[in-house]
Amino acid sequence: MGRLRRWCAVAALALLALAAAGGDRRARAEGRIELTPAVQQSLLHLQDLWIQWLAAFNQSDPERTGEVLNELVATTQNLGMEALPDLAQAALVRGLEVARQNDVPRARLALAAAELLDPGRAETSFARAGIEWRAGRWPQAAAAWLDGYWRRLLLPRQRRLWLDDAAVGGIYLLLLTGGLFVALQMAVSGRRLLSDLGAVLERRLPAWSVAPAAALLLLWPLLLPAGLAWLVLYWSLLMWTYGSTSERMVLGLLWVVAGLTPLAVAQVRDRVAVELSPPVLALEQAARGRLYGGLFSDLALVKDVLPEDPAVDHFLADLHRRMGQWERARTLYLQVLEAEPRNAAALNDLASYYFYKGDYGAARSRFEEATRAAPGDALAYFNLNQTFSIDYLFDDARAAMNKAQELDGAARVNAWVEETGEGSVLNANGGFARLGDIRHRIAAQLHGRDGDGSRAVELLRQGWSLLVALGFVLAAVAFHVVRRRIRDEARRPPPPPRPGTWPVALLPGLDSLLRGHGFAALGGLLPPALLLLLALDPRLGFHLTPGYAHGAAGTAVAFALLVLLFAGRVWLTLRREA
Repeated sequence: MGRLRRWCAVAALALLALAAAGGDRRARAEGRIELTPAVQQSLLHLQDLWIQWLAAFNQSDPERTGEVLNELVATTQNLGMEALPDLAQAALVRGLEVARQNDVPRARLALAAAELLDPGRAETSFARAGIEWRAGRWPQAAAAWLDGYWRRLLLPRQRRLWLDDAAVGGIYLLLLTGGLFVALQMAVSGRRLLSDLGAVLERRLPAWSVAPAAALLLLWPLLLPAGLAWLVLYWSLLMWTYGSTSERMVLGLLWVVAGLTPLAVAQVRDRVAVELSPPVLALEQAARGRLYGGLFSDLALVKDVLPEDPAVDHFLADLHRRMGQWERARTLYLQVLEAEPRNAAALNDLASYYFYKGDYGAARSRFEEATRAAPGDALAYFNLNQTFSIDYLFDDARAAMNKAQELDGAARVNAWVEETGEGSVLNANGGFARLGDIRHRIAAQLHGRDGDGSRAVELLRQGWSLLVALGFVLAAVAFHVVRRRIRDEARRPPPPPRPGTWPVALLPGLDSLLRGHGFAALGGLLPPALLLLLALDPRLGFHLTPGYAHGAAGTAVAFALLVLLFAGRVWLTLRREA
């Protein structure tokens, strides 16, 4: 009974945010996002229903839990919403808890509830995979695990974050491969470098200090912060003059990548910060009909960032209309039309307000304005047909219907007829369609990019890394010229002997480097570098895309593939020699 009270308290606190104020952000939300008494009552009803579901679940009453779930879904749909992610998350937690108690049937019951409360949620599939694994049903666990990743890929925001992670991970991969390339160059040509360095030092230092001085000159970057990275860059500078033309091109490319990395990371970081900011998350969740505890508070933050933006007003008008708060929606549509008089979507949805209020004359007038504002919009003509029909103006209705079919095709318009039936019109949802535009405006506000050239100044300020890369190129050329002047040709060591079979077999890219093929060597190092990166760091990029970190199992698989890669190279070498 104590556990039941604890879960009820947790649920009450989670759902109280849907209807009550509690903090500065919620105080702001009350002033911005007005909720009618009917909507507030529905939110409180959701809270009561959830407590009932918890009680029925703890009493192992599947029939009662099903009844309560159906009522939860119906109440959510009456609010114009489609999902309750907070409650779905709570059901998942409850399911995992009883699964740890080996109560698999109740765990599956909780997961079924989570799926119904938030359809298509990836975490539900991952939780199902864990429960099926615990039950010994490994094929079902694997299928659920794959389904979880597939669900994540279907989410637009997750795809954008995944691509950002992949872009940053690709940069890290190229830099790691470049570091291995430089290390391989040092292994091949380091003897020539030491010989040239010793020839210079012997002219100026006692014999006993030549070796320590050479070591200091080669390893001093390790004393700097991030010393290993600086050591690789420094060695690449020294190796530039000893490589072939293609090797020098590879090193030049790596310097450019190293110079662009801070710029690229800053760009992606800004984009990810906007994607994960509460205002943008709230807009996306609201557009998808996902009602979570802080939705209205976070939507108030959108008005704080863009207080007088007609796109935000249009979005909120669509949200209020979908929730049944028509009067608040009408006020916002009028505000949008003050700023954008020819906004056909706002005209259409304002006309819908008058239509459902029974003022068909005002509705017809607004629909006609919409057709004049957007002559190619079939939806306005279709709704105009519905308005004419309800007033028995059949000739005008037929003309409007013919125009709609001419613009958008008979099949599409017939689908609208089946969707609406008689005495109903369709909403344009133009505010929800402006989500991308609002996201860009929020990004501009959050990062101060208001078109006055501040972005260019920011790029210039961040561009010092490119100047460092250019400095490496100039220093490499200068070092090459100086080396040619001071090198003692008589002391020049012979070319390095070709290593035996096993080093060439074990070290990818070594054979290509010995032949002077820089890009081929870089390509040969890419596969082991990728596996090494996956093995050492299971969270590539910014580590902000949940669900894509492969964890300990992925690390073990990456190490195993790395071993198999080297084993395969050895096997091919032995087969070639046989």
